[in-house]
Amino acid sequence: MARHIPKPHDAADLDPLAAKAYTTILDRIVRLDLPPGSLISENSLGREMGLSRTPVREALKRLEREYLVSIMPRRGIVVTEVDLRSQIQLLEMRRGLEMRLLLRGAERASDGQRDEMKRLASEMETAAKAGDLESYVRLDAEFDCIIEEACGNRFLTQAMWPVHALVRRYWHTQVGTADLLEALEMHVRVVRAATDGDLDALRQRLTELCDRTQTHILDQMR
Repeated sequence: MARHIPKPHDAADLDPLAAKAYTTILDRIVRLDLPPGSLISENSLGREMGLSRTPVREALKRLEREYLVSIMPRRGIVVTEVDLRSQIQLLEMRRGLEMRLLLRGAERASDGQRDEMKRLASEMETAAKAGDLESYVRLDAEFDCIIEEACGNRFLTQAMWPVHALVRRYWHTQVGTADLLEALEMHVRVVRAATDGDLDALRQRLTELCDRTQTHILDQMR
């Protein structure tokens, strides 16, 4: 039987061409192919993707609402910086909203969803040990889709969508560091606790991850 994996939200409410532009530009920003502080052009992006300016503009407006680009009239469009203070603020979201989303999703997940999460946890652990962040991020996105579907609360999931991208972009700035490997390994423990439906362990593992991440960010800010 083919396994069921829900599609990521990406931009399901956008026109298909705008959704294509959104997912392409989002991926390039998260992977740092479009580095923080870089100027981007609707025309250039449109040519690269074979799209007109209209869907690209719509995509960029979405990305501005998600704090990944800044649109400045008559000055241009700039990819936002990776702001460490903002990462601290995102941790507050993770301790609150993400905790609630994960707990509700872990509690409500079906047997089939748990099977998928178990597979993902194993593959994420392999990717983390190999230092393969690209694969890890893809697997993590699949996990997010499953836990969001299991949670069944659109307000929680929509609130968390921008957080996922901002956190993953920060991960990419930490490639090659021991702290990133530690964070990914701790994150795998969060996924395993959710998979097992162990809510007490899930609270503890996510709290540990947030605490360790906060310490690392504060060290960087000194």
